[in-house]
Amino acid sequence: MPYLAINIAKYIINYCTDKNNPISNLKLQKILFFSWVDFYKQKQQPLFNDCICAWQFGPVIPEVYYNFCSYAGSPIIENYKIEIEDADKSVLDKIIDSYIKLSAYTLVEKSHKKNCSWDKTYQNGLGARNIISFELIKEIECAI
Repeated sequence: MPYLAINIAKYIINYCTDKNNPISNLKLQKILFFSWVDFYKQKQQPLFNDCICAWQFGPVIPEVYYNFCSYAGSPIIENYKIEIEDADKSVLDKIIDSYIKLSAYTLVEKSHKKNCSWDKTYQNGLGARNIISFELIKEIECAI
């Protein structure tokens, strides 16, 4: 541990597909971000170390985005073989369950709260595509 963000993304895709609630790349990005935050809150360790960037529609992990961008706004319906420790699966499953029913745009709004780590990095577009530091995420998102 930590995992690669692409493997966590594939786990989330599998989980959502298995729950008959496949997700788009946009929703995947937001669930990935909030999974990092909630996992850190619970385990005091990062879920992954891949860079999270401030894009127009919220936090994005570029490698994951580009891996699934061919789906555009369509649901990603795939099944991947991913190795995640059982204890981490248990935590992740609960986290995903807390976001799976929310719309992508509800999650975008949640990630765009004033003075959140995305807002402080994005700065009305001045910081577009800049990396959101993990220290800032921990300071703001994980303190809530």
